[in-house]
Amino acid sequence: MGRSPRTFDNYSRHVTALALHFKTLPTELDPEQVKDYLFELQQRSKTPSQTYFKHTVYGLRFLLKTEGLPYSFLHLPAIPQVKKLPVILSREEIWRMLQSAELLKHKLLIGLIYGCGLRCMEVRNIELQHLDFDR
Repeated sequence: MGRSPRTFDNYSRHVTALALHFKTLPTELDPEQVKDYLFELQQRSKTPSQTYFKHTVYGLRFLLKTEGLPYSFLHLPAIPQVKKLPVILSREEIWRMLQSAELLKHKLLIGLIYGCGLRCMEVRNIELQHLDFDR
């Protein structure tokens, strides 16, 4: 389905929290219980962010999909996608980061991330054979 193992773990944790809340299997939850739980999540002041709510909804959608049930079965809310522009660092900010890095490996990592536009996970997965030292 194009999702990483961490995504599956995240979905599982959120659905498990819901199941533990009602002390029942996630597949035995009725729509009213799910609605009450989601409402409670939105009202809690302890919830770290709206992300927890979104991941719970995404986890429930994944559960429905794997169980072959339609999304309408639980009447899950729509999660609007927020389109925000990425923060771009200036050359001066990158230069300061390179200057403040004490170890050569940190300077190389900053250079790779910035120069190649890589994500942190992409840099973590780089192997020596992936690098072209002549270029």
